Amino acid sequence: MLEKEGELNLYSDMTILCVDDEDSILRSLQRLFHRKTYRVLVAQSAEQALLVMQNEPVNLIISDMRMPKMDGAQLLQQVSELHPEIYRIILSGYADFESTVAAINLGKTHRFINKPWNNNELISVVEEGLEKIVLKQENTRLKLIIEQKSAQLELWNQELEDKISLRTKQIHKALKINERNNKASDKMLFNFIAINPNLSGDFARNVGRLAGRLANKLGLDKQEINDIRLAGLLTEIGMLALDPLICSTPFNLLNYEQQKEFLLQGDTAKQILSPAQHLNNVRDIITHQYQLVSDESLTEKLKMAINIVVVARDYCRFANGRILQENLDHIHIRIELNKEKGTKYAEEVLNILKEHPELAEDISLERGITTQQLTPGMLLKYNLYTTNHLLILAEGHEFTQSSIDNLIEYEKNQKQVLSVVIEMP
Repeated sequence: MLEKEGELNLYSDMTILCVDDEDSILRSLQRLFHRKTYRVLVAQSAEQALLVMQNEPVNLIISDMRMPKMDGAQLLQQVSELHPEIYRIILSGYADFESTVAAINLGKTHRFINKPWNNNELISVVEEGLEKIVLKQENTRLKLIIEQKSAQLELWNQELEDKISLRTKQIHKALKINERNNKASDKMLFNFIAINPNLSGDFARNVGRLAGRLANKLGLDKQEINDIRLAGLLTEIGMLALDPLICSTPFNLLNYEQQKEFLLQGDTAKQILSPAQHLNNVRDIITHQYQLVSDESLTEKLKMAINIVVVARDYCRFANGRILQENLDHIHIRIELNKEKGTKYAEEVLNILKEHPELAEDISLERGITTQQLTPGMLLKYNLYTTNHLLILAEGHEFTQSSIDNLIEYEKNQKQVLSVVIEMP
């Protein structure tokens, strides 16, 4: 029943016009449609019908064929020229060939109904016409949206290309100026990450620190350790050209296209780092960081460096809610990493982390507070989601007593404990 009412409501803002020189016919048509949601107007002549259409929006017209001065075919011919969007139906008590041809050819009629008509058939024909009008209007609306989106997408693509080109040129210029001082150029590259509002200097330092410690425990030489530490520090440099939404959303909440774009950040990193010849090893580590540890195209030395950086990177990403929508503690981070031991994460590196958990003890974890600890005026730092990835509150929300009470009530009903990260002053 509800479904049927919904279908009828589709036509509630639509109008049909009935034209006939006989009052009895018009009254019959009004009675036939009086229970319908669409509006019904009437006209006793073709001339009056044209006047009505000048002042009223009409979606569908039903005209008698035989009328004085101007017949139905002539009327619908003018309607097709003046108001081509109106759906046109002709009624005729004379089923002769000439009338039919005139109505179809001159009036470009959509449907031809004989009089006396079958009520159910006429209603069906009218609503079929209204449905076609709705579909046509929706098609026009969707085409306009697609055109607008396409134009916006083209603009965004151009802006993105301009940003990449501009930033790459800026970095190339800076590296050329500072090529005699490698430490200064390394610091400068880190600053691009640190000052970007969508990235985090603290996160970069944590990755670099943990990667260097793992490399040291694995007995690598000093230069390899330095390259790995620097690669960890700059691991997100390819994200400078990404959409801010992709940067700020946990990976598991990104859609397929967004994840695909995220995983291609190595190409941008390669563009940015290529001019710095002294960073070739670092560039190769960062460029290939999203390849599987079993990739046979990499040398063993490079593969080991990548494996170390990947473990350090995702350890910190799990800690800061960049993969899942929650920040994990050290124990649960190691559990998540071990789920993909030997595929995504090298077993040798994970074993070092297991044997020496102290290597990651000072990695900062953004811990949330409970809903009971919330007070009015606190600001939400990150989007708050349910376990089904549904948004509860958006980042930047200023808590009120009402919103706090709602969260507490939600926890009770859903039997879910929320961890809320607050923006620190």
